[in-house]
Amino acid sequence: MKEAKVSEIFLSYQGEGTFLGSRQIFIRFYGCNLKCVFCDTSLEKYKTFTKEELLDKVLDFGDDYNEVSITGGEPLLYADFLKDFLTIFKAQSAKKIYLETNGTLAEELKKVGSLVDIIAMDFKLPSSTKDKTPVWKAHREFLKAVDGQELILKAVITDATSIEDIKTMTEIIAEVNKTCTIVLQPVTPIEAMVKESDREMVSFFKGYIEKETSRDVMIMGQAHKLVGIK
Repeated sequence: MKEAKVSEIFLSYQGEGTFLGSRQIFIRFYGCNLKCVFCDTSLEKYKTFTKEELLDKVLDFGDDYNEVSITGGEPLLYADFLKDFLTIFKAQSAKKIYLETNGTLAEELKKVGSLVDIIAMDFKLPSSTKDKTPVWKAHREFLKAVDGQELILKAVITDATSIEDIKTMTEIIAEVNKTCTIVLQPVTPIEAMVKESDREMVSFFKGYIEKETSRDVMIMGQAHKLVGIK
């Protein structure tokens, strides 16, 4: 793949998960293989880049940031392009690569895994996404393909999220037994953390996962939305 569709490139601060507040360059790739009802990323346009053009664009930002966030959409749809781009980028920079992914494309991850430092994977809970075709098998295979990268597992929690989905996610995490950080992210951080019923639900999920996996679980909303940054 000689070119890729990129919706935007910008410098900002990570608003989710354990890298919250880290200054990053975000490269948002166009297109996704899933359709989640809570998706807040509107991709209406894109520009086509070669790997050399994208490298020049990223280098133009200078050196005042911590990581390059490869995001989307679903960036692994461009795995062949990413392999070429990240190879030439790493020859120019020691910055870490932070991959944000829906965790359904295991074979594509294998193509770029050695070039990625951090993987932030969304667990797509059917009760949250309203997707009629669960991707549990794809998640399981994806996690098996993770090989040494720092791993952050995030699940978006809505008022429809079911304990059955939480149990299935927990079983997969325990089965693959990867070192990871687990984050539960209320879909509407202001409302979901204010409503008592939502707080109780998320706290129950947190306790259940910690008990069954012996791992600490964090509850974190989308901080960039709270402070009004991109």
